[in-house]
Amino acid sequence: MWERKELKKKAKKNLKKNYWRILGISLLLAFIASGLKVTHQVDRAARYLVGGRFELPSNAQIINDWYFSIRQSEASQDNQLLEFLGEHYTPKRGALAHIYNRMTEEKSALYGFLNAMNDFFFKDKATEGMIILAGALLLIIFLALVSNVLIVGQCRFLLENRTYRQSRMGRLAFPWRVKRWKETAFTMFKRSVLIFLWDLTVIGGIIKRYSYKMIPYILAENPDIGHRDAFVLSRRMMQGYKMRGFFLDLSFLGWRVLNVFTLGLLEYVWVTPYTETAWAEVYALLRQEALEKGYKGAEYLNDTLLFEGSGSEEYPVEQYPLYDPETKNWIRIDYHRSYTVRSLILMFFSFSTIGWLWEVSLHLFGDGVFVNRGFFHGPWLPIYGVGGVLVVVLLKRFVDRPLMLFFMTMAVCGVVEYTAGYLLWEMKHMYWWNYSGYFLNLHGRICAEGLIIFGLGGCAFLYLIAPFFDELFKKIPRRTAVIICVALLAVFAADSAYSVAHPNSGAGITDYENH
Repeated sequence: MWERKELKKKAKKNLKKNYWRILGISLLLAFIASGLKVTHQVDRAARYLVGGRFELPSNAQIINDWYFSIRQSEASQDNQLLEFLGEHYTPKRGALAHIYNRMTEEKSALYGFLNAMNDFFFKDKATEGMIILAGALLLIIFLALVSNVLIVGQCRFLLENRTYRQSRMGRLAFPWRVKRWKETAFTMFKRSVLIFLWDLTVIGGIIKRYSYKMIPYILAENPDIGHRDAFVLSRRMMQGYKMRGFFLDLSFLGWRVLNVFTLGLLEYVWVTPYTETAWAEVYALLRQEALEKGYKGAEYLNDTLLFEGSGSEEYPVEQYPLYDPETKNWIRIDYHRSYTVRSLILMFFSFSTIGWLWEVSLHLFGDGVFVNRGFFHGPWLPIYGVGGVLVVVLLKRFVDRPLMLFFMTMAVCGVVEYTAGYLLWEMKHMYWWNYSGYFLNLHGRICAEGLIIFGLGGCAFLYLIAPFFDELFKKIPRRTAVIICVALLAVFAADSAYSVAHPNSGAGITDYENH
């Protein structure tokens, strides 16, 4: 039986010990896990019966009716401030702009934010055909193979953080580094499916969420446990504690209410890190009880150094129960590594292609049309490659300071994007992107929303993607890698020469209004 007050006290202590890294992991997970969301569009959500169509009041109308029914006749000072802001500054585009405008329109931070969230998530929107099906399948695959596995990596970091001061953000890649990602992905996907099915019963979904709560922590300690044993052990560990777990989550309600007034910022910088650290404490307590009482499957909880320590600042990988000489460096991702020229060239093209795929996908699944994005004709957007390589080369000295790295990445990517936009306009007098109307934009070439995404993406590149690609490229024979680099550079040079004379343009590419 745990005492909630004492548990949260320990959680705060562990959170403060390594706050910036835990914050960095929370932000990375939020960025990566939401990176493949598919957006689609329809007329309206609810309708009255008009012209053969059945219409009901929309969610926005219901919220507005409720708001105006309780709104006081006299405006407060806060309302007057929001009214003043709305009269003097009205950005037109982007998620942040929408939230800001909703707040100034409603002259209320709370109800404006609620309406903005309703617009984002509850208004019925529709796109028909195979594109939505393909988008849904991609989302499921991404959930199964990436998001769910990263959750286990996060749990590994949080558990190590309890005992070792020098836990590194590379723990996110734990299931891949120990070559157990397939088993982990299957177990976690099974967990997601069962929770989804139980959610159809409403109450059952809430109960099963707590029954299966320990599964990612169990996998983080020993991913060799079978999926059946993981479920059985988690249910047994949470037996008699589900209500206490519910009240533990409920105890963070004050923070979540306060989060509304920070436009969701507090959720990432404090609430999520705090709650996840608290649940790592819960696992440690329930794990000890499982071992003492000999629950079925408790024999898999054999990573004693994860909880007892070894007297060192970092977890001793050579003593890990699943230790394998081939994976001895699974925990020692060297962010300060030196990258060879050929590796940087290959990373440039990799990042450029990933950026191209990202933007093409946004148009494909959002608008239902294929658009070859960018100034060039080939399948690459060099602005992503340049930004990624510069982040890797210039900012690796800041990897031990995640917050500083985040802001430095925003600065580097902002300079790259602004410079590229300026040069393209000066050369061709066309826009390949335009942030005019976005919240806090500069000449339409950069905006706050884009810089935040670039900051998170740059951190993901430096901590996870660049080391992964570097290790992958090192496996390519040197001569073969050189030939590939020369061939890619030659094709890129040809594309550059042709695009300077005949830039890629058209609908969805350059059809932007002037700043």
